[in-house]
This record gives sequence, C-alpha cells and structure tokens, in this order.
Amino acid sequence: MGEIKSAWEIAQAKAAKLGKLSAEEERQQREEQFSHIGIAIAQRYLSHWNPQNIQAELSQYSSEEKLVVTRTILSELAQTIDLRSQNTFERTAKGILSLKPEAKGTIEQIRELSREYEQDERKISEDIEAKVKEMLHQLRISGSAIGGINVEANQEWHQSLQELAQPFQERLGALRTELCRA
Repeated sequence: MGEIKSAWEIAQAKAAKLGKLSAEEERQQREEQFSHIGIAIAQRYLSHWNPQNIQAELSQYSSEEKLVVTRTILSELAQTIDLRSQNTFERTAKGILSLKPEAKGTIEQIRELSREYEQDERKISEDIEAKVKEMLHQLRISGSAIGGINVEANQEWHQSLQELAQPFQERLGALRTELCRA
C-alpha cells in the first residue's frame, strides 16, 4: 500500500514539476509585492501619518525595492489629489515633496490649477444664485422670504460643474503623470 502524503508534500511535488520562475517572473512578483507595500504606506500616510514616517519606512528597503515602493507611493498620493479639497491637497503635497523635492514646480502648478477651479466654481455658483433670485423676484418672492439659496441642489449647477471640471481634470491628469515620473 502507498504512503499517504500531506497536502504540503503534494504541493511541493507539483511545484518541483513546474520548475522555477524565470528571472522576469521573479522580478514581476517582487515588484508586485513592493507595490502593495507602497500602497499601504500611502494609505497610512493619508490617515494622518507624518512625512518622516514615510522616510523611516523606506529606509528598510534596498535601493531597487525602495524605487518600486517610492514610485507606488507617489502614484497613490497623486491619484488622491482633488481640485475641490484644499486640505487633502496640502497634506498630499507634503507627502509627495518629502519623496520628490524636485516636484515643487509641479505641485505649484496643481495649486494654481486648484485656485482657478475654485474661482470658476464660485463664479458659477454666484451666477446660478443670481438667476434663482431673479426668478423668485419675478414670482414676487423677495426679501427675508428667500433666505439662503442652496445652489448645490440645482441641476443646472451640477451640469455646469461637470462641464467646468472636464478641462481641469485633463490638466490635472497630465500633472499627476508628471509627478509619477521617475
């Protein structure tokens, strides 16, 4: 009667039959492994971590590993940049600059793009608010009966905002790509 093998022994035997990974496959596996580490570090940073913690984490890795982790962190941080959230942007910018000080010019371009977007969004809101007030005035509703107008509840505001956002998002996408370049 044959010997009973454990699942581990069976798996080892099958693995031996498959052979070893090629150098390229091993590199891809290592890169994927260290990409996951980079994602985790970026997420911890965004959850109120200090930029010095990023550097401390990176010091644990060899230069090749550090390159993959850094590239992934930069990519993750760049993807979180949102033109409508200045607080998140400032935090993200500090993290990016701690890894890539030479990105200061790109960060400034994004900051300026964010300001432009904010101004244009404010103008759209003011225009729509004025239209609503005019419409209410024509209906003979005015004064304290109006109160605050919630332009964000207006469908026209949402549509205008989407139209406004598209060219800004395209420009932001190009700047994000620039941030991620090695």
